Amino acid sequence: MLFEILTTGLMGGIALKAFSKSRGLSSNDSGKIQRIMSLSGLNVKDGKDTLTTQLVKKKQYKWGWEYKYRIPLGRSFSDYEAKLKVFEDGLNIRKKNISLSDLRQLDFNKELLLQLQQLWKTKLTEQKEIELSYDGLLIVRVYDKPLSREVAFTPGESWRVPVGVTRAMNEFKYHDFEMVPHVTLGGATRYGKSNFINSMICSLIDSQSDHVHLYLIDLKGGVELCDYENIKQTISIAYEPHEALHTLQMAYDKMRDIQRELKRLGKKNVQQAGIKERYFVVIDEVGELNASEAVTREEKLLKQECQTIMSQIARLGAGLGFRLVVATQYPVGDVIPRQVKQNSDSKLCFRVQSAVASRVVLDAEGAESLPMIKGRAIYQTADKREILQTPLITPQIIHDTIQPHIIDRKGERVAETAIIERREHTVTFEEV
Repeated sequence: MLFEILTTGLMGGIALKAFSKSRGLSSNDSGKIQRIMSLSGLNVKDGKDTLTTQLVKKKQYKWGWEYKYRIPLGRSFSDYEAKLKVFEDGLNIRKKNISLSDLRQLDFNKELLLQLQQLWKTKLTEQKEIELSYDGLLIVRVYDKPLSREVAFTPGESWRVPVGVTRAMNEFKYHDFEMVPHVTLGGATRYGKSNFINSMICSLIDSQSDHVHLYLIDLKGGVELCDYENIKQTISIAYEPHEALHTLQMAYDKMRDIQRELKRLGKKNVQQAGIKERYFVVIDEVGELNASEAVTREEKLLKQECQTIMSQIARLGAGLGFRLVVATQYPVGDVIPRQVKQNSDSKLCFRVQSAVASRVVLDAEGAESLPMIKGRAIYQTADKREILQTPLITPQIIHDTIQPHIIDRKGERVAETAIIERREHTVTFEEV
């Protein structure tokens, strides 16, 4: 009886303290953020006056808090981006508050002391994450819990493929290839580009196995995309630059055939014509086709031709059912052809080594500041930019997805030859 009274009193005290502190949580964070801004040199001296970052609005969400600030004259958004780690370290102090929502999760029918100890340990190890953006006001989002480090692969539907899980919604975000046909991928090696390409291909095979057609170019020696060499969806696959030119030429010729067919039908695009087929040209490590790095004149001409065809597919392919996906781990200079980059309204960039590399892919800095977590990336569209965790696809999932679609290509060619030979000895009667 005495224990129950003491426990009830203790919990009531903790709850009251948690409630009182939770009421002031947002003001504490916003005040702390402004103090960090001041101490890190973001205030501006104007004669005798000091121009500070002014809080305009704050709002609480399920994932945390959003603050909007008016930045002083003389400061830019990039000044605040450069201090991102300073903000995160300043907010992630060891002293943590227990809130009412934390207490509601306790089971009073079990060992309460052990639960409180575990709760306290959890609160001490929690890490808040901060995301900055700008729309005329500086937007600071403070997330109570960090983004997951690993997300399981789940296939999309139709031409929508999973890109990853965002912090705010904690649910999958999808890329719709019917809305945004071309995608550019960038990032340092082993951070997730090839994994995303594999998840994209498997999602398309799973949802559109009869209508997706692949032109694959794997210039890493075939180690990433060789699994798809013998599936019915793959029209052509290349592992070397001279093979890449052949594959790109095949894709270009097919694109022109569709263009002529649409002209004959009097239609503007494949959607109007009711054509269900879509053709994906996927190039893993497009940097190997950079003509400026060619050694011989013949190699330079070959790579220039490859880049010319890529640019034509990027410019003309959207309405003709062609989708271009290019990836590189060396995002410097003109490694991504300009026409390809300009026509790719969607970009996915994993961690890179420098701000220059980030600007090559995203036209903005930020990817160099991503944490060293495999699969963590910035997904940028024409009107939005988000940090997300891309799905992890395992070799077993790839195997299970493509297994029903594997064909014996040699057998196919033998069968076709037999049909031709039989036709040579066939007499056709036509009724007049």
